[in-house]
Amino acid sequence: MKPCVANYLSNIKQQINEVSVEDVKHNLPQDALIIDVREPAETQQGMVEGAVNIPRGVLEFKLFAHDCVNGLCDEDLFNKPIYLYCASGGRSACCAHTLQQLGFNNVYSVDGGFKKWVERDGGCTQP
Repeated sequence: MKPCVANYLSNIKQQINEVSVEDVKHNLPQDALIIDVREPAETQQGMVEGAVNIPRGVLEFKLFAHDCVNGLCDEDLFNKPIYLYCASGGRSACCAHTLQQLGFNNVYSVDGGFKKWVERDGGCTQP
């Protein structure tokens, strides 16, 4: 029997915190970190203003050394609000799950990702 990706994502999404684009636009904590987990070529479409790009495939390897967390002690890092987005919400959900497994406490996946962000006129930076 072939695994069903939709079922897999549904299971993952039950284990994470997912937020809407509106929540991010209106309730984003000032100290939040926004991470775009799309591939660098995808970011040529634009990025959410203030986001940093760390692709899904290297997130757990690159995050701890990234400039965006430079100087944070472990307690501050593991409690920092982190908002993840991808193109439509699947990869960011997987990333949120991974970061939770690593011990992060305030991780959120943006439902609908960059596509919904643009649809809701969230504003973005252009390359």
